[in-house]
Amino acid sequence: MRAIQQRQQTSVTLLPVLASALASIITGTALVATRFVVSGSDGLTIATLRYVVAASCLLPLVPIFARMNVARRDLLPIAALGLLYFGFFPWCISAAMKFTTASGGAIVLACTPAATLLLGKLTGSEDWSFRKGFGVICAIVGAAVAIGHIGFDFAATAWRGDLAMIMATLLGAIYAIFSKPYLKKYSPLVVTAIAMASGALGLLVSWAAIDLSQGLPNLHSAGWLMILYIGIAGGALSFFLYAWSLGQTAPTTTMILLPLNPITAVIAGALFLQEPLSVALFLGLILVVIGIFLVVAGNGKQPRLP
Repeated sequence: MRAIQQRQQTSVTLLPVLASALASIITGTALVATRFVVSGSDGLTIATLRYVVAASCLLPLVPIFARMNVARRDLLPIAALGLLYFGFFPWCISAAMKFTTASGGAIVLACTPAATLLLGKLTGSEDWSFRKGFGVICAIVGAAVAIGHIGFDFAATAWRGDLAMIMATLLGAIYAIFSKPYLKKYSPLVVTAIAMASGALGLLVSWAAIDLSQGLPNLHSAGWLMILYIGIAGGALSFFLYAWSLGQTAPTTTMILLPLNPITAVIAGALFLQEPLSVALFLGLILVVIGIFLVVAGNGKQPRLP
């Protein structure tokens, strides 16, 4: 009987870890899918379609898995953070994918925990240590190495994508720092749903003002399937899995699996988009992964970043 109980307890403990791992893998493949589909449209349109679909899928799940008990005074700041993280953030990513590779972009984006720690240090909300500082340096150097062979050639167009991904990373760090009080106070799923709805609405309004006259993008059937994938799987499902995992285990356990994101993007980008692989790319990936582990490992108070 004791052995059965131990097996049941182990399986329950593993479920949040598996959910977080699956979310990271899905997010990596969604970046590759965005790179595939954005060539037939623009960044704003792709980001809008993605999060309108994602919000439509995620919002109905909230009453099933959580209580919508957010105080009125907290709705506006959560919505404002949502505009940043589910509005400008995906817009930057979609725009970046027109100019840079999914693998290089994913490695830059994987630096979000390091950027979060650095911003947290500047705002006084995060503790600092030699290990964490060295992790931040590793992540920054790794990102520079991964994109340096194309990103620092200003005669090329890839640097535009790299700058957009750096901006997305900073936006992710801002969301992680300033959403932390609300993620502690309320269910991560509820906060994510409100923020995502706000971001989707902001994107929809921006798209109507800028791109409505051009209509929907002229995509073939595979392109529309990719839109559904990055919206349903890369948007709603991945954030639901992250939010559920955060509610079941420590934030560190969730964040420690973030390296699966760039690893998946590198592999999928090479397989499906024939993106070039190089020694610099792998060296940068290794340094970023080491940096994530140094920043996150052993710190149970890390910000809850999906």
